[in-house]
Amino acid sequence: MPHSEFYLQLTEQKVEQMNDDTAELSDSDRLAAAYAGWLDAQRAAVDWMLAAPVPHTAQDLAEGYRWATRLASLAQEWFVEKNDPLHPELFVSQTPFRKLMVDNPDVTYWFCALDSSQTYHLTGTRGEAPYVGLTFGTPVGKGPMGGRTGTLSQVHLDSFELGSDGEVDIWLSAVRPEGVRNWIQLEPDCGQVAIRETFHDKQTQRPSQLRVQLVGEVPPPRCTATEFAPQLEFAAMFLTFVGHACAEIWSGAEANLNHFGGKSGAEHVEDQDSELQSHSDADMTYHGGLFRLAQGEALEVTVVAPELPFTYWGLTVTNPWMESYDARYSTTCLNDQNAQRSEDGSWRMVIAAEDPGLPNWIDTGGRTEGYMLVRWVLAENPPHPTARIIQL
Repeated sequence: MPHSEFYLQLTEQKVEQMNDDTAELSDSDRLAAAYAGWLDAQRAAVDWMLAAPVPHTAQDLAEGYRWATRLASLAQEWFVEKNDPLHPELFVSQTPFRKLMVDNPDVTYWFCALDSSQTYHLTGTRGEAPYVGLTFGTPVGKGPMGGRTGTLSQVHLDSFELGSDGEVDIWLSAVRPEGVRNWIQLEPDCGQVAIRETFHDKQTQRPSQLRVQLVGEVPPPRCTATEFAPQLEFAAMFLTFVGHACAEIWSGAEANLNHFGGKSGAEHVEDQDSELQSHSDADMTYHGGLFRLAQGEALEVTVVAPELPFTYWGLTVTNPWMESYDARYSTTCLNDQNAQRSEDGSWRMVIAAEDPGLPNWIDTGGRTEGYMLVRWVLAENPPHPTARIIQL
């Protein structure tokens, strides 16, 4: 059974079990049960990490334990602190210290919980990133809503009328408010928006400044057992979801060893392959695989530009827990602007454990095995990258 299907069945069973188990509990007992489940989920995440069918070098193991703590941190912020659609918080979900699902160091990832029955106002400034994409979807990790899961609509800021200095003024609602210039329709099952702000150079390109506000007055939030216990219960289930999703990515890439497979985000959304892939950015194309190197070997990756214009491509490498390598201290990712171009117009990158003395070195930090992904943004039918083993 695919890991995603296993997770969805597990989610349904857990929700039913929690409803049954907590129906007659007092508030204090329900809170205690939810907290105990939260601790159990963290232990289970470590147990899964230790048993996962992925490489377990000494470095992988240390990073695996760290990954489990990072997941707990993300789940707590995402599903407990900032998951109230009546008091929306647009926050940066991933940083150099907390990474998820093949994060791209060139991207700032924003997230905000929504309620499709409400009206929201997105304001601020666009910034200078080549692409700021908004992915509206079903609540992550909760399985099919209305028969589907994942992305419900996909837009990017440059498709709207912005101010002369990049001012953003967009309304989000089920029905278009009268007289508004820019509007995004919220589909009935929409529960979130994920924003991918994709840079060529984060050091020089000015970032966006965005804010999501609820239109209308609501009472201030209160922390009660009725509100908090389900949030903590779902945060616990999220740890299970991510663990199995990472295994799904790794096992799915086994057929593409030192080779790139994959397809467009729009195809992933339409095909409903898994809950993870169904949440893809429909403006992107994803080409991925595993790399595995022997002593003295490197993997040469060649990217050829498509015939039609595109906005971005970037190559990222990750550990078995689908975390990008640390880009703050060495070159662990390259894109179409910072990679040196070959005389024939293509780009050739070299994935290697040590400096090969060649242009466009992707530094694995001594690792000889990992996951690799090329993302394309706003590219029509881009060619798959090619890869070949070279001797150093």
